[in-house]
Amino acid sequence: MHRIAFVLLASLGTVAVCFAQDVARMDHVVQSYAGNGTFAGSVLVARGNDVIVSKGYGLANVEWNIASTPGARFKVASITKQFTAAAILLLEERGRLKIDDPVKMYLPQAPPAWDRITLFHLLTHTAGFPGLQSPPTDRQPPVESTDGTVAGFVTALMQRPLESPPGERFNYTNSGYLILGHLIQKLTGQPYETFIRENIFTPLGMKDSGLDGPAVITRRAGSYTVTRNGLVNASYPSDRIVPNTAAGLYSTTEDLLRWQNGLYGGKVLSKASLDKMTRPVKDDYGLGVYIRTIDGRRAATHGGGAPPFANLTYFFDRGISVVVLGNLSVAPSAEIAGYLGALAHGDAVQLMSEKTAVAIPSSVLARYVGEYEFSNGQRMTARAAGAQLVLQPAGGPALTLLAESDVRFFIREANLQLEFVRDTAGSVTGFVMTQGTRLERAKRVN
Repeated sequence: MHRIAFVLLASLGTVAVCFAQDVARMDHVVQSYAGNGTFAGSVLVARGNDVIVSKGYGLANVEWNIASTPGARFKVASITKQFTAAAILLLEERGRLKIDDPVKMYLPQAPPAWDRITLFHLLTHTAGFPGLQSPPTDRQPPVESTDGTVAGFVTALMQRPLESPPGERFNYTNSGYLILGHLIQKLTGQPYETFIRENIFTPLGMKDSGLDGPAVITRRAGSYTVTRNGLVNASYPSDRIVPNTAAGLYSTTEDLLRWQNGLYGGKVLSKASLDKMTRPVKDDYGLGVYIRTIDGRRAATHGGGAPPFANLTYFFDRGISVVVLGNLSVAPSAEIAGYLGALAHGDAVQLMSEKTAVAIPSSVLARYVGEYEFSNGQRMTARAAGAQLVLQPAGGPALTLLAESDVRFFIREANLQLEFVRDTAGSVTGFVMTQGTRLERAKRVN
């Protein structure tokens, strides 16, 4: 018995040491970004309700010299979409709608081009509206609401042509979620924020979350664009749509932990509704969240901002939540979240600054020379330049890749990793590009 007790205590001691090392490493990872001026904000990592790390870095509000804390309220931008999606699913559970309903059932004044658009298409970014995946030659001017309301936006959007037939392809955009928010208000007779607060925030105890606006909000972090001349406050642009049901909420790391544990713990939606929400349709997108495999683990993830300064990720295998909320336009939230998620699972991680490039024979580099195409039609050309591989996006700057192995490459400055994919015969068929929790695939076309 004494021997068993000794072995047990020894093993528990080893776990405690490893856990402490993981926490120290998590802090070191975030400090590396805070130290180079690319991150200021708050992070939280938890297994279920057990918080591993909850810490702020730098200033939440520069003008008021307020430090970042776990209680600071940050813009979460497009993380808002999963709340709007959950609200739609709640209305479906209550018999107010079906996600397969045509949009024109609720907006009969919509144009004939919208005849085949369903609420499901809006939820999955497959309605055919232009978006971030639109080729540069097809991009349209931003849609403007004449009165600054979401209803005004929807009216203006009806005047625009679709870019593709409904259901044909994924094209990430705010448009669908602004329509969904408008429908929530129309069907319930309540303001969007009131519905979200009464049905989600209050039941889950999310007291520090709400709809962003021009009014001063207590403990509200600033929002800053990084320029050559320093930081420019971008907290609340005058052209914002109200309510912004696609990207308008603010929250804290602690509240978002309550949200993830509540949503994935079955406290918000029925199992059937949650299954719908977490079933990917096109390009890994479910309803309001991406469902991806990160380091071999199934996860729900979404960023906020363009580029994303916020990230919310949930790993289903161990109920691990990672929340990264920043206030700088250059904050690499997805990379930070990816590192923290790996560490929470006990993995070792290597920062880009810690990677060592290796030499690859020219015969190996030659295998990768060719043209590659992403799902949105955009192409990249890979060519050999001496002993290195160079990626040339159409109309963009050349990117020099450093080799980590004969199939894995990285771009240190962009925190980007690229792994080439081969078929069973050994032929290169494409590559997978990752930046933390973000992932894109390209197939070889010649």
